[in-house]
Amino acid sequence: MYLNDVHIAYYILAVIAGMIVGQFVDWMNKRLPKYKKIISKDIIKEYKKKFKPNYILMLIVSVIYVTLIYHFGIKNTIIANLDLIKFLILTPLLLSVFVIDYRLQIIPNRLNLTIFEIGFIFAFLYGLSNVAITINMLLGMLARRRNIFINYITGGTILWKRSYGLW
Repeated sequence: MYLNDVHIAYYILAVIAGMIVGQFVDWMNKRLPKYKKIISKDIIKEYKKKFKPNYILMLIVSVIYVTLIYHFGIKNTIIANLDLIKFLILTPLLLSVFVIDYRLQIIPNRLNLTIFEIGFIFAFLYGLSNVAITINMLLGMLARRRNIFINYITGGTILWKRSYGLW
């Protein structure tokens, strides 16, 4: 059976992967704000002691993964699937940013830099097929960094507000 030209087995795999990744996001959300390693040698012992499934995150990631596969579809080559792969990787990271920021009003630097590095990797991969796309992605990155710097300056000096946790 096919749904949007994608076999139903891919959707079932997306649900299972979404549940696993959702539980991993919950694990990241507990360890990142405490500056602990996410994956360590004694992870199984510690995980068995503190295991409590977070069904909400598991459901959210599963629904997002199924929606992404429905929207982008599965194509024949890896280059054609770069958009799908990019969003499948960035979804748990952005969800983790949202949850940690909502709970603690911080965004861990490791998470922020990981997203930044993944953006560079995908800009390079897009450059393998079309250099113009990579140039546009890098210019967009510079424009976003410029806007963040302008927000920091206006928030900190003109409005005398605490901005980006630096004051």
